[in-house]
Amino acid sequence: MLVLVTFVLLALLTMGAGGPVLQGSQPGDLAIYPEQIAAFQAAQQLPPLSAQAALLGDSDTNQVLAAANANQGRPMASTTKIMTALLVLERANLADQVVVSPAALVGEASMGLAAGEVVTVEDLLWGLLLNSGNDAAMALAEHVAGSVDAFVVLMNQRAAELGMRNTRFANPHGLDAPDHYSSAYDLWLVTQKALQHPLFRQIVATPAYTTAGRQLLNQNELLGSYPGADGVKTGTTLAAGQNLVGSVTEDGHREIAVIMGSQDRYSDAAAVFDHFFRYWRWAPAPQPDGPASWLWTADGRPLRVAASDAPDLFLPQWQWPLVRPVLVVTAQPIEPNRPVGVIRWYLGNQLLAEAPATATES
Repeated sequence: MLVLVTFVLLALLTMGAGGPVLQGSQPGDLAIYPEQIAAFQAAQQLPPLSAQAALLGDSDTNQVLAAANANQGRPMASTTKIMTALLVLERANLADQVVVSPAALVGEASMGLAAGEVVTVEDLLWGLLLNSGNDAAMALAEHVAGSVDAFVVLMNQRAAELGMRNTRFANPHGLDAPDHYSSAYDLWLVTQKALQHPLFRQIVATPAYTTAGRQLLNQNELLGSYPGADGVKTGTTLAAGQNLVGSVTEDGHREIAVIMGSQDRYSDAAAVFDHFFRYWRWAPAPQPDGPASWLWTADGRPLRVAASDAPDLFLPQWQWPLVRPVLVVTAQPIEPNRPVGVIRWYLGNQLLAEAPATATES
């Protein structure tokens, strides 16, 4: 069967007399065949999950790659604490001393604080995110805003600023409460923001940590069970079921899975990440090959052309064979070990990236 779809994403490059010389595969219309359409559709469809809502996102490009019921508001349990941590990191000094109030000692998941105990903000962040301490959440809220109610106002204000349209916070810890809910997409948004903070990234990737006289254990069993797992936060209540915001990093690129209302969050998260690695790929842009990778000096010496620092590209697996490097030669005369122009990578007419090109003697 012949071409079904042709993407024309940018105008074809044109050249005037005396302009740069294009060498290699010219950018052009991209032909899409039935098997590629099937791969495109499969990449956007999450595998079967027990979760009621889920999302897969690439953190570096800020792209949501696949989702199911991702805008449905649901109880989010202790994934609430991602927002709590974000506000603390934005508003508090890590070295501040916090006196734990009796009101902070709410039940269930706990850091094990005592009324009157003095701990630092950083200590409490470790207890908040590793042990999922509800007491740490309350103590931090009181410290940052003066009261829990005032902190909840800040949580909802920050949610609005981040575009979390299907979220409402009623407390800083995530215990079930009326009007306390979020969505998979909104948890993706707040997680993306929180991961910009180095301490947050460090804490959620740490299996165990000792601070304030306590041995704290990360409740996220994805760590150590899935290759590259380095975060982020679990949450479980009767109303919420099993929730998880998971993170996996490979070759410096982070992928995020949000799982809500699951019966087996770790199996669901593994299935979502497996889906990513089956259908998507980060990799260095391909270097020119064949005749397009050679230039000659004025005296006839052959030089091999390559990008000295080829950028990483992010594409669906099926698109990688369609990427074409095009060498644009701007230097005259051609000399070894000198810049000769740029290499541009195209997908059809779409310019993906470019980098300086250098010619060297092989």
